[in-house]
Amino acid sequence: MKLLDAAVLEFARDELRCKDLDIDSSLSTGEFLTVREDVYELLDKYAEVFNVDCSSINWRKYFPIQILPFLPNGILPNRLRSDRHKASPLTIKMLIESAKAGRWLYD
Repeated sequence: MKLLDAAVLEFARDELRCKDLDIDSSLSTGEFLTVREDVYELLDKYAEVFNVDCSSINWRKYFPIQILPFLPNGILPNRLRSDRHKASPLTIKMLIESAKAGRWLYD
């Protein structure tokens, strides 16, 4: 494993206090599903530590908003509408590749 790869992986493990993470672990789906606010905080620190521009991240892609999921969006005002898609995986590998590029690559 390359130096930057290992540094990003170790950073995520330390920040989330989860030594079982590997580069294919998803923070938005599956076994290592993480609370949205913890991922926001992680990405804020990650952007600073690894000098990555994360301003283009589409958070709703990874953490869909569910306000009133039992009601159809068509009858709700925009501010109360829920996302109707499954969360996309936000993986450690995505963090590594974006750190190499210096910007978020996936949205």
